[in-house]
Amino acid sequence: MPVKAFPFENLDEKIENVFEAVIIAARRARQINDEQMIHVRTLMEGEDTDEDIVQEEPVDFVELDKLPKPVASALTELLDQKLTHEYVDKE
Repeated sequence: MPVKAFPFENLDEKIENVFEAVIIAARRARQINDEQMIHVRTLMEGEDTDEDIVQEEPVDFVELDKLPKPVASALTELLDQKLTHEYVDKE
């Protein structure tokens, strides 16, 4: 599988503080990873939440390498300005 470089120059154009962007993208990547793992566990256990989908054969192995990479997805969402963040006041 070829490795594709991420266009970090676009990140500088849309983000004021790169350090904040890294933290925001990392937190979103963790959320995406958790969502993917829940989905994978559900498939492996054979529980289907969608009644309209009927699986013809049981899922024994889910190919994790075919899932979108959480960090790449988070950075893409950040560049597309789909992520918002707010500062929590400690007082």
